[in-house]
Amino acid sequence: METRKSATFNTCVSLEIISYRTNLADSDGVSVKAAIDGLVEAGILRGDTTKDIQEPIISRQIKVKNASEEKTVIIIEEV
Repeated sequence: METRKSATFNTCVSLEIISYRTNLADSDGVSVKAAIDGLVEAGILRGDTTKDIQEPIISRQIKVKNASEEKTVIIIEEV
């Protein structure tokens, strides 16, 4: 049986996910769910319920000129 260590954030948090892309996705094309699931799996967040993450989750995109500038920034703040 696998034991998960304590999460980095053990309180409710707010999330802002910013995608820097050369080609912007449709408004429903950026997967916030995948990012949150990854944060939980990595042990950064304790869970993905409304007790763990304050709504609304902010998700936005910023257009960049070069593929070398593409990245995703996730801002996590305790609330």
